[in-house]
Amino acid sequence: MTDPPTVSPTRPQGLAFLELGERLRQRGQLEAAAMVATAGLAHYPALADAHDLLGRIRADQGEDAGAIAAWHAALECDQGHVGALKGLAFVAFRARDFSAAERYLELAVGESPHDPSLLAALDRVRATQPAATPDAAPALADLSSGLLLFDAQGMRLTGGVGPGTSADTADAASAEGAGLAREASRVTRLLGLGEWQYLLVEGTEFRFAVLPIADGATLLVSRPGTTPSGRLLAMASRAGIAARHWLERLT
Repeated sequence: MTDPPTVSPTRPQGLAFLELGERLRQRGQLEAAAMVATAGLAHYPALADAHDLLGRIRADQGEDAGAIAAWHAALECDQGHVGALKGLAFVAFRARDFSAAERYLELAVGESPHDPSLLAALDRVRATQPAATPDAAPALADLSSGLLLFDAQGMRLTGGVGPGTSADTADAASAEGAGLAREASRVTRLLGLGEWQYLLVEGTEFRFAVLPIADGATLLVSRPGTTPSGRLLAMASRAGIAARHWLERLT
């Protein structure tokens, strides 16, 4: 069997250059792919996808500086471009700058909070760093922390829902949160989706994440409405580690 013919890197018509450049990149014809991408950008300099394509090509060529420049250009065109954020996270991870990789992935998750590949990548990056349990554990007992741990019956175990709130408010939130957790379990079971992993509720003033911690225990993490969803989920994951340690000390 002969190799597939090489696609000529002539100037593409319209936006077809995006597909052509990606096909060339996947075949390993990186110089040709770069020619296609730069030719396309000459006609569409404000197209974020074109800058993203060039970033991926430069990264494959090992030209991280060029890749970073291309992805930053993509973000100037579209500040929430997931591909550019993923690319910057990849380059940061490759440079062992795990904090930067986590930050970019958190932003990407904020733009696409239900993308399993992004959540898995964020988990992998966080696994390279020490768990942040020393900072989170004391906050669990603070009513103003926005970290609320409760059991399956809606009884508050520790924590609170945020600054300026009372124990009564935290108790009421625990009861409502337990009902929400039960409903999440019921719906995922009926739909055959397996065990639920988290719920994300977004409002103008506040947004919160709810996630199961252990059998009969659920954690609610509340933050201001301006908090990016990806950062909230990252906070929730770290607080979940602290909550599990807290529960282990009770047994």
